Amino acid sequence: MNENTQKLTFGALLVAVFGVLLLLNRQTGGMLEETFIFLFPIPMVAFSARYGWKDSLPVFVCTVLISVFCGIFSSAFYAVTQSFIGLVYGSCLHARRDRNRTMLLVMALSALSNLLSSIVLASLFGIDLQEDITLMQTAMTEALEKVGIAASSAQGQAVALLLKEDALMRMFIVSMLFMGVMQGFIVCQLSVLILRRLRFPIEKPAPLTAFYPPRLTGYLAMILLMGYSTTLALPQTTGRQEVLRVLLQTGGLCAYMYLICFGFVAALFLLRAYGPGSRALNVILALLLFFVMPPAYIVLGFLYISTFFHDWVVEKMTARIRADARRTPR
Repeated sequence: MNENTQKLTFGALLVAVFGVLLLLNRQTGGMLEETFIFLFPIPMVAFSARYGWKDSLPVFVCTVLISVFCGIFSSAFYAVTQSFIGLVYGSCLHARRDRNRTMLLVMALSALSNLLSSIVLASLFGIDLQEDITLMQTAMTEALEKVGIAASSAQGQAVALLLKEDALMRMFIVSMLFMGVMQGFIVCQLSVLILRRLRFPIEKPAPLTAFYPPRLTGYLAMILLMGYSTTLALPQTTGRQEVLRVLLQTGGLCAYMYLICFGFVAALFLLRAYGPGSRALNVILALLLFFVMPPAYIVLGFLYISTFFHDWVVEKMTARIRADARRTPR
């Protein structure tokens, strides 16, 4: 079989797999859509990782057409955007781009896709996000009153600032971005895992200990977080000051999630170095500690990103793993 025939056959096979996922999603009434979102990029990742982006464009066009013909509107939007993300990721793997930068690019595209789908699809289907936010605000206010937090108290006033409609809308947008980032990370890891099982010439994914975020981002995140705390005490304004306040609060929420994520990673490494030998128990303890003292995770995240704490904790964890391996009988 010559190369062109093999390329055509492989592309048709992957388009067929993509179509089967769409039909399964349609026949189940969209119940599996949240799961299939992680699978939609994989056919395009497989083809573009082998042949590059130029030869992958016809296959991408076919996935777009089959999404229109075989899927409902919402699933077609998700399928097309995820297929494009698969094209970008596979092309970067084919060109052997830097793995960390490639992952960041995929995570950014996934976050943008998730945000657009939440806003665009809601408007097309007649869903009023502002009305939903108002209902959420009312329900949360009633729940606080039942708990016994008075609106006139200092605690009630602080909570009221967080329950404003504009604040809730920003939280919604930031949560959509954060979910998109996590989705992009899972897509990268799952794609590499499946392609390696299919014997694609792809390097092993780099371990989490090898990922070094830029140290400057830790300082930037901390500054944004302090700016966010400052804006909560300021009265609501208009004009440019209000735009600046909105930007600071949105950036502060993103910075909070950024520091919390790396703080969780740092806590896992600390528990692996000094805690129980069970990985599952370490994860459970890290989650419990997160709910008990989230400010500590912010500090850990900052130290992990912007200081030499990363190297120190990885060294201690590696020493513990080697010591456990020597004690384990063969």
